[in-house]
Amino acid sequence: MGCAGRPAQSNLSDDKLYKKHNRNVHFTVYSARWSCWGAVCADAGFTANLQYFLRHIMALFSNQFHQVRAQCLAESTRDFLARGKSVVRCQLCQMASYACICPWRPRLSSRCEFILLMHSDEVFKPTNTGRLIADAFPEQTHVFCWSRTQPSQALLQLLQDPRRQCFIVFPADTTTSHSHAIFSEIPVSEKIPTFILLDGTWKQSSRMFNLSHWLDNIPCIALPAERARGYSVRKSHQENYLSTAEAAALCLQVAQEQHNSDQLLNYFQLFNAHYLATRGCYLPEQGQLHQQLRHFSEIENGKT
Repeated sequence: MGCAGRPAQSNLSDDKLYKKHNRNVHFTVYSARWSCWGAVCADAGFTANLQYFLRHIMALFSNQFHQVRAQCLAESTRDFLARGKSVVRCQLCQMASYACICPWRPRLSSRCEFILLMHSDEVFKPTNTGRLIADAFPEQTHVFCWSRTQPSQALLQLLQDPRRQCFIVFPADTTTSHSHAIFSEIPVSEKIPTFILLDGTWKQSSRMFNLSHWLDNIPCIALPAERARGYSVRKSHQENYLSTAEAAALCLQVAQEQHNSDQLLNYFQLFNAHYLATRGCYLPEQGQLHQQLRHFSEIENGKT
């Protein structure tokens, strides 16, 4: 089998390949890994019981991004056709089945929260990094599809919640933003720091920022400028343009949550490596990032 299934150079069976890469992973992570073999197993003749099992595993690891994506799929009137559409993918992480990142997904907790405003084009893109935030912070990430004129009522309630201090994560400055104050640090307060991330291309994000008048008067947060961008999957014309996941990690750094920031960046870098493996049709090598994320997962599950 070529790129559409798993790497052609591998002579291992699916079962042996699975065991080789997941020998020491905790059971909860093991079970997530099974989701990426759904299409392969279905082709092999596994039917009702397997599909029942997979649905329950999907529900166990679901977050608001998966819920929004499922809703968009249900409402879609045409197939999403793009490069790589023939690849057999994990239904959770959207990597090729042989490059699934689910076993290394961190589960973090933060006093901060995120509002992910997704352009409709981003929901089905495997290259989207906003979903990594929902993966890592499922209890603190709220996900909505962006609408210029009809924002979700639930979204508006979050923005108007007096218990929150909301910030838009966008590189506005005093020459282009007249209705948004700009903060370089989070004021000391009992309020929940809530970061609004505009998830789209830079052109789309700029349009979302300028046309969403229901975001007027919400301040912007100025992110640290010293970090070099590390997004290998998509290219931008400006070195200071960051992916959505990188921007969220810098928000956590501003909030003095360095550990959470580091773990999210580790997960983002692993995503980069596995997506390049998906694109290049080769098995990703397990290295230091895998070890760090696995060790963190074991600590969180009380194994070390």
